[in-house]
Amino acid sequence: MKTTLILLAFAAAIAFAGTVAADTLHEQLTGTWSGNWTPAGGITDTMTIQLNYEEGKLTGKFVTPTAVNFTKATFNSKTRAVSIEAVDAASGKQYKLNGKVEGTEIIGTVTADNLTGSARLIKWTYVPRTNY
Repeated sequence: MKTTLILLAFAAAIAFAGTVAADTLHEQLTGTWSGNWTPAGGITDTMTIQLNYEEGKLTGKFVTPTAVNFTKATFNSKTRAVSIEAVDAASGKQYKLNGKVEGTEIIGTVTADNLTGSARLIKWTYVPRTNY
């Protein structure tokens, strides 16, 4: 009887821990990320993306340099690697972002057609004011 109770408590703790971890990933990834990218030998340009992470699936869109939905987006929770692809239907230009989530930053590389460069995006955070 005592062994059964211990096993049930252990199973409940594991189930709860999995739920908390999933919520944390959702909170860590979902939101607006802005910064810049610099093509090799080029001029720094702004970049903003919107991410949404739900039920293990990453979706979203590039807001700048051009507004376009992701055609492919993945996140590896073990390595913290993010990979995003999009195609601008109007111009046919392909965008790729490969990076690593480090706290509230995504650091990696961006490819826009034949241009490749470094990227650094920071997640927008909001701390509500408290009335005193």
